[in-house]
Amino acid sequence: MSARTMADESLRKIIDQTSAHHRAGIETGAWWHSIKLPDGTITRGVHSIEELNENYSYFALPDDLTGKRVLDMGCWDGFYSFEAESHGAAVVSADCWQPPNFHVARHALDSRVEFREMSVYELERKDIGTFDIVFFLGVLYHLHHPLLALQKVCEVTREVAIIETHIVDNTFPSTNPVMEFYEFDELGGQYDNWWGPNSDCLIRMLRTAGFARTEVLRKQPTRIVLKAYRKWEKEEKPGNPAMKIADVTNAKTFDHHLPRRGRSGLLAVWLDGLPDDATRDTVQVEVGGFGVNPYFVGRSPDPPGKNRAQINLVVPPGLDVGPASVRVIFRHLFSDEMTINLSEGSEW
Repeated sequence: MSARTMADESLRKIIDQTSAHHRAGIETGAWWHSIKLPDGTITRGVHSIEELNENYSYFALPDDLTGKRVLDMGCWDGFYSFEAESHGAAVVSADCWQPPNFHVARHALDSRVEFREMSVYELERKDIGTFDIVFFLGVLYHLHHPLLALQKVCEVTREVAIIETHIVDNTFPSTNPVMEFYEFDELGGQYDNWWGPNSDCLIRMLRTAGFARTEVLRKQPTRIVLKAYRKWEKEEKPGNPAMKIADVTNAKTFDHHLPRRGRSGLLAVWLDGLPDDATRDTVQVEVGGFGVNPYFVGRSPDPPGKNRAQINLVVPPGLDVGPASVRVIFRHLFSDEMTINLSEGSEW
């Protein structure tokens, strides 16, 4: 018998125990999530089943997730993993340790959710694949490197990520993006809480990480739930025949070596016919189907009299080496498309 089989059998015995002693252990153990088991037992979690069901409803996901692949990064006891599975999704749950209650619930539910012991910093498409939906709930403030973590999450997200985290809007009211750092146990008396962004800072970090746009689903004095999308919300209109891409180059070297990531993973789109009132905040770009916010929109003096726009952007995470289409969107009107060829590039 393999070690994995022995471990599974051991966990099944925990569930299958009929004595009052073992049943009481399941019912009164130190659970974070309340989870309804097949016999009707609800684990006595810190968060009630009613609260968790309400939280899931705020995600506004389709009732039928058949054919969707979901990642629950930082799953803990696994309520959200099992809930997504109950709606038809194929789910991978991940945490930086082996949460025993997750495995107890998984076996009690006869769940097919796959578990990975891993840190968010270890997320790699080549190892774990990509996901239509990613849950990243109550994790961000536990991390030393929150922006890196969001980039890792974006890299494996195809459609949307649900982000829930602590915010400081009420304690640090500001019109600027700010984030508070906790050296010791200033947040909740826990030594592993490090960061508290305000909501504006978090939204900007998500865009910087590679998400095209965000939607606030729920905001409380110290918590926020956001939906971060990889693609633009499109109001389909005819293309603008005046907007034509003249070239796409590397924004640093201005040649056609176009790494898909790293310090040189920067594109300059040279566009003719962009209206004069276009700005960085109103221009949208798609690369390989993913939306991306430009970090620069300006005018090029070359060629003279052409009124050519220069639009600089970071290559969005999650693209493969090889061909990728590029187009520009302004006021829901699309430019023509140009196909570029992405090379590997380095991580940094």
